[in-house]
Formats: sequence, structure tokens, C-alpha cells
Amino acid sequence: MERNISPGLFHLQLPFNKPDLKKDAFKLKLVDIEADLVERKGRPEELAILNLIGVFKCRLECYKVAEEKFRDVLSKDEQNLNALANMQYVLDKLHRTVEGKRFKRKLDMYLGKSTGEEDRVRMRARCLAEQAYAYACDMHTDRDSVSTERFIESNDMFQRALELGDTLVEIPEKDFWKFCIAKNAHKIFDRFSYGEHLAQAADYMDTAIEIVYEITQKRPGDAKYQGESWRHLGDILRKVQLRKHCSSAHLPDDLKKYVANPELCMMKALECDPNSPRILARYANFVYQLRRNTKEALRLLDKSITLDNSDYNFYAFSTRGTVQLKFYKWKMEKAEKDNKRNPKPDRRVLELAKSDMERAIVIRHASWDLQNIAEVCHLLAKCDPDEPKESKRQYLEQEFEYLKQAEDCEDGNRLISVRRLLGRCLFDLGHYRESIKIYKEALKLQPATSQYTGYFNEQFNSYLCLLQSDPKDDSPLEEMAQSLRQAVEKYGTSALIKHGFGNLRPEYKHELQVFADYCKTIQNNDSLLYVLTSNEPPSPLAPPPRPGGLLKESWESPEKEDHGVGEPDKGNPKPMDTLSPVAPSEHAPSLIVASSTVSGLEAPNQNPHDKPADGAAASLTDEIRGMVIRDSPPEKGSGRTLKDFDFFVIHTASDAEWVHEELLPKLKMRKLKGCTTQEYALAGSFVLNSELHLMKSSACILFVLTSGFERECKFLMHHALKFKEAGHVIFPLRRDKSAVPRELQDILFCFDATHERIKWDKLAQDIKHQIEGLAHA
Repeated sequence: MERNISPGLFHLQLPFNKPDLKKDAFKLKLVDIEADLVERKGRPEELAILNLIGVFKCRLECYKVAEEKFRDVLSKDEQNLNALANMQYVLDKLHRTVEGKRFKRKLDMYLGKSTGEEDRVRMRARCLAEQAYAYACDMHTDRDSVSTERFIESNDMFQRALELGDTLVEIPEKDFWKFCIAKNAHKIFDRFSYGEHLAQAADYMDTAIEIVYEITQKRPGDAKYQGESWRHLGDILRKVQLRKHCSSAHLPDDLKKYVANPELCMMKALECDPNSPRILARYANFVYQLRRNTKEALRLLDKSITLDNSDYNFYAFSTRGTVQLKFYKWKMEKAEKDNKRNPKPDRRVLELAKSDMERAIVIRHASWDLQNIAEVCHLLAKCDPDEPKESKRQYLEQEFEYLKQAEDCEDGNRLISVRRLLGRCLFDLGHYRESIKIYKEALKLQPATSQYTGYFNEQFNSYLCLLQSDPKDDSPLEEMAQSLRQAVEKYGTSALIKHGFGNLRPEYKHELQVFADYCKTIQNNDSLLYVLTSNEPPSPLAPPPRPGGLLKESWESPEKEDHGVGEPDKGNPKPMDTLSPVAPSEHAPSLIVASSTVSGLEAPNQNPHDKPADGAAASLTDEIRGMVIRDSPPEKGSGRTLKDFDFFVIHTASDAEWVHEELLPKLKMRKLKGCTTQEYALAGSFVLNSELHLMKSSACILFVLTSGFERECKFLMHHALKFKEAGHVIFPLRRDKSAVPRELQDILFCFDATHERIKWDKLAQDIKHQIEGLAHA
């Protein structure tokens, strides 16, 4: 029998038990696993998920809720060893040691010989399996998630649980454990499919395929797990097709037709669970990656998001944004080659992609998602030559912020792609010295045998722009010479001329001459001068030079004021509706696949009868473009919603933490800018003056109604109601079941935020609709 059992989750060496893990990481993951719990009710993994949620709530210092989760587990299984140990931990932490000892005695009793042998075996096996489930829990933001150790440890524990439980554990429960082993093996296969781990990758691939195929053949079987198993099988076989070093020759004959056409697996997955948003989103990615069928991929993604428009469906938002980004770049490439036949794509494609990616990174702060949204911001900054400089600046600053976040998450600081994009962004912002530094880091990350000269070319371009911006400063010359000398040693003179310097001469003739004159004064300069003075023509494939940053000046700007819901920029002639809903309908054709003679937005495999998208697509363009950060306030008189903030919050002292850590960040993610006196009141000003000023500066005044509201906030509430008479929106939100103040009863409907899981999307939409109604009043 397994003797090394230590029940509980708090002592495990996992990311969520690290004291330095930020609360935001827990909150993001909680949205994920709480939504997962809804689908897993009544299934073998329900108790494992409840235990995990309890641990997260405890780490967020929500001790009462954590205790309720563990008690919920024990109400369903009084012999759950992990829940007993978790309860003891929480009660000890709350100094309720007497109660804690009672749970400790129960735990010792179940672990001791007084319990029947078969029951004891089952309890220990489930304890191991629940801990294995916790080991496989992705935090999305933790740096360990890119490695394989936790997944390997998880599989080891699941295997021990299977051996221990043997015939004493019911088949559906063991099937779930096996399914988790297959999922982990799939993740390890993905990470081991390159470099020196090819043999191990093949072993994990075989493990995953064997288990998921066994689950798909169960009769009768669990439709949800069979659908997920077909999806995993399809994804693995697709990767086998794409990766030449992965062999499928040894797989059973029963799988041959799926190896030849992995899409059959996805069709089987949809047959098992036709309305699964998760499977639809994975199928869309599958269709796009394997066949580049943009139209079909977007149709599947639209359907997935229609079925589940919550943050939990982040994968669908991420995939749709990525498909839109790649579609835009493909159309742009065609337009650059032949602009007579191929017009430039509509910028709304980028704006839709940006909106989707913003939804995705609410939950999954992954470096690839952040790089993609940064790329969208970069393209938005450069797609329109007539774009106002401040608008370009805003997009570039957003690009930089997203890239810094990418650098900070997972293995971002070790990804050469992140360094390259950061260097390009700093270049565009006019920070040439910082750009040079970043490209140096990218060159250090480049493999020693690589002959790709692109990173050096970008770095040298930055040097030349630095000389061009300040001709009197000759300090970079020595550094430039050292950098060029290293490049000659690594790539050779011919590669540098062919792929870089041949194109630099016309744009930077003067700067190259200055540098060449300097090189004549140093020793061992033959190879340097040869590169600088050679007349060898550049390769037609060499990228064109980049003539200075998009801004051509430093990006520091005067203090800017965010006006929230405000007037559109006068430089933009298009009409705007800044707060229109943007959720697409399953039945409305996507913008990307709609026919448009104006913008050329016809995708491959397009149906000529599709109509151009309007409503959501058009209003989204206006929504993003309407939220412009300006150097000075716009002119008054364009409507009563021309305010500095979208809403001002009136709340009790006990609700301050919830308002600042939950309400404001959640609504900010949904494009609503809120304010409170704690954050925006001017130091030294009278309290009442500041509060009234912020109310006046906001389009909506939001009441957070709890038990102490009428007592603490009555004075402010009366003033706010006077603002309602002057045209402001009053929006009451109930946080508990206490009575609504008499002044509001039977007059205004309250938004119900009394449940543990608040409908943030609906709250944001309701506030937007109220403000929008005010704008049209």
C-alpha cells in the first residue's frame, strides 16, 4: 500500500503556494476554474476543483469562503482527506485551534487502521489524484508553466493513484485520472518536440494517443470526455503532420485514417459535444493552422463566442484575434506587391483583432498573446499615413506596454521575438539608444550558428538614426565599429552587404560616410571598409531601410488627460458611437469574411453572397478610436457626456477594497474609466468640493449599496440625486441583501451583484447603455 501520503494542498511545492505570487494571478485563475466547475458538477473531478478553489480563496484572504468550499467537499465526501487537512490549516490560521484539532482527529482516524482496508485504499488513491490534479493546474501567469516538471510530477502521482486504487475505484473515476494523464502527456509532448528531447517527445505522444483513443472507444462513454479526447487526438496528429521529425508509422492500423486526415478527429469531437465552445474554438484553430481556411475558422469562432461570451472563453477570443491579425498582414502583403489589384485592408480588421486580444489577456497573460496585441498596435500606428501624431504615439505606447508585460511573463525575458519587437518599438518611438541596447540582448539570444542578419541590421539602423538625430555626437562611432566587427566575424561580409548594407546607402549616405571616415582611423579596418564601400547590389529579398522612427522624436509628452467617454478627434471624419455593443452574432457574417469593394476584405474561400458586417464591426471601430488620449481637453458643447470619467463610485468604507481591487479594474478592462475620491481627490482641497467636482466630471454616478450605505453615504447620495436632475445617470448596484434606501425604492432598478460570481460583462454593458442613452437625450 502507498504509505507516503501527506493530505492537503497547502504544503505542496506549487506556484499558488508561493508567498510572492500576486493576487491578480489568483483572481484570473479563479475565473477559469470556477467556470470549469460549472461544467464539471457531479463528475469525479468536482471535489478536486472545490478543494483547489478553497486554497485560492484562502490565498486571497477570503477565509470564510475557503472554509465553505472545504465544508462543501466534506458534505459530499466526509472521508475526503485533502478537505480535512485543508480545513485544519484554515482553522489554525484563524486561531480556531479547538475546531482544527477535531478535523485533525478525523484525519488521523481515516488514515489509521481503524478504517476498513478497502475504504482506506480508496481514500488514499483519491487524495493522491486530487493532489495530482493540483499539480497540473496552469496559473497562466507563472514562470514555471513553460517547463514540464509539474506535469511530469502530476502524471507520476496519477499513476500511483491508479496502481493504489486498482479495482477498488470506480471506472468513471479512473477514466478521468487517465484522461488527465493524457492531457499532461500532450502538454509535455508539445514542449519536448524540439531540440534534444525528441525521443522523450515520442514516448509522451504515444502515451497520450493510447489513452485518448481508448477513451473514445468506450461504450457507453462520457460524451464530454470523449469529445475532449477526440480533440486532443486530432491536435496531436496535426502536429505529427507538421513536424517532420515526428513519426506515425508505428501507430495502430485503426488510427491510419485519422493520421492521414486529422480533421476527422475534430469532426468526431463535435459529434460528441456539438455545442461545446471549447471544442469549437480548438476546431477553428485546427482548420486555420492546417488549411488556412480563414472563413471557416472565423465562422467556428463566432459560434463559440456566441455560445460563451465570457472571459472564460479566452482561447476563442485569442484565436479570433490572431486569425484577424494574420489575415490583415496577408492582405497588406498582397497590396504592397500589387496595389492596383489588391487594395489595402480595412483598419477595422486590426481594431476587431485588438478588441478580441484584450479580452483574451484578461485571463491568459501569455507572452504570445501579448506579442500579438503589441503587433496589432504597431500596425495601427503605421497603417494610415495621415493618422495624427498623438494617435500614433498612443498606439506605440500601448505596444510598448504590452511588450513589457510579455517580457515579464513566463519565459518572456528569454524570447528573442520579444526582444526584437521591443527594439522595433523603441526605434519607432525615437529612443535609438534604448533600441540598440535591446537589439544587443536579442543578438546574445541568437544561436551561435545562426546566419540570420536581421537583428544586427535593425541594430545598425538604430545607430545610423542616432547619428542622424544628433550629427554633433560622435560617441556611438567606436561602439558601431565594434558591433560591425563582431557581425563580420559571425555572418561574413557578403551576407551583410547582400541583406543589409546595400539598401542602407541611399537613406543614410551622409551617416555612412561619417562612419567610414572614422573606420579609416582605426586598426584592422579592411573588412569594415569593404562592407561600407562595396558596390555589390543588395538582394531583392533584403528588407527596405527604416528611415527613423514613426514619431522621429522622443516619446516623452506633456501631461495628458484621459477623457473617458468623450468627443471624437476632429482629425477623424468618421462618425463615432463610442459605447455601442461589440459582441458579434453567430448569424452575422464576420467583418473579415464579408465582401467589401471599398476595403478589399474578401478572404480565401469567400462566399460572394455574404453581406458586409455592420453594427458590431462599425461601432467597434468607433469605440476604440473614440477613446483617444489628448494633450488638451476637447472643445465643449458636443453633448452632455463629454466628461473626464465614465463613472464616479460612492461606497462605504468597508467596500473600499472591493471597489478598488475588483470593480474599477474589471470595468477598466471593459473600456470604462471610473474614479473615486481616494484616487482622484486633490490633496489639500475640501473633501466635499472634491467629491462634487468628481461627480460633475463623470457621466454616471454609481452607488455601491451595502448595509451601511444609507448611514455613511446619505449626504453624498442626496447630492448625487440632484445631479440626476441635471442630466447625470444614477446607477445603483447591490452588493448584499440589505434594504435599498427609500429615496431609490420603486424609482431605479438595481444591478444585482450579490452573487459570488458577478456578471461583469452585463454590468459594463448596462452602464454603457445608460450613458449612451444620456448622450442621445
